[in-house]
Parts: sequence; C-alpha cells; structure tokens
Amino acid sequence: MTRKSIILAIMALLALGAAASADKKAEMKTFTGTWTCLACDLKQYEGLRAQCEDFGHKHCLRLDNGRYIQFLENDHSIDLVKGGGRHEAKISVRGLYDKDSRTMDIESYTIDGMTTAWCDQHHRMDMCAWQAKHPGKNEGGKSDK
Repeated sequence: MTRKSIILAIMALLALGAAASADKKAEMKTFTGTWTCLACDLKQYEGLRAQCEDFGHKHCLRLDNGRYIQFLENDHSIDLVKGGGRHEAKISVRGLYDKDSRTMDIESYTIDGMTTAWCDQHHRMDMCAWQAKHPGKNEGGKSDK
C-alpha cells in the first residue's frame, strides 16, 4: 500500500469516528415498498458487475420513488436480507431508521398480510410477538375469527 493510500484511509477512519460520535438519533419509521435484491436490480445497467448468483442475494427495500433502504444486518433482519427465495414482493418494514445511511434496524415487517416481529421466547423473528400484543387479530386489525 502506498503512503498516500494509508493517509487517505486514516483520514476516512477519523471522519467516520467523528460522524459516529455526533449526537444522532435514529427515528422509528415505517416504509412500504418492494422487497428486492439490489444486485438483481442493478443488472439492468450496462457495465455493472452484479454477481448475486455467485455471492448470494442481498435484499433491501425499494421505495416507489426508486430509492433504496438497506437493512442493518443482525438477528432481526437476517431473513429479510437473505430473502427466502422471494423477489419483488410488497412489504412494509418498521424500525429505527437512519436517514443519512438510508439504513433500518428492523423491528417488524409485514408480507402478504402477516406481521413478523422479534420473539424473546424463540430468540428469532417470528409471528408470536406481534400476535401476543394483538390477540385474535390479523395484521390489518381485523378479527381472525
């Protein structure tokens, strides 16, 4: 690595540290859009080397205005990021949103009318947490009976 590259890398790290130490707060937000693989979407542009078939799909949320929201990768979002074999599905996601990075720490998500949230009992995202807070109702607030 050249001396110039090392200096630039150090400057970038210092800038990141300064930005991280600023008093920023993420907001709880809900977004609705299309659950899609970013690499698959980018294949339409000539010259871009999207290789999701080789490296795996990385899903995110594409809003109707064409902007993308990334999911913060953790135990709450891993199923959303991997995708479960689905593309182009309508989805609503709720969580802490950082507008600068356009990244969301997922709290819950709704696909096909079914809401999934973190379950402390099962230590994973499943439907038990949402249903425990809303007994006898489906995601739309209507009775299951």
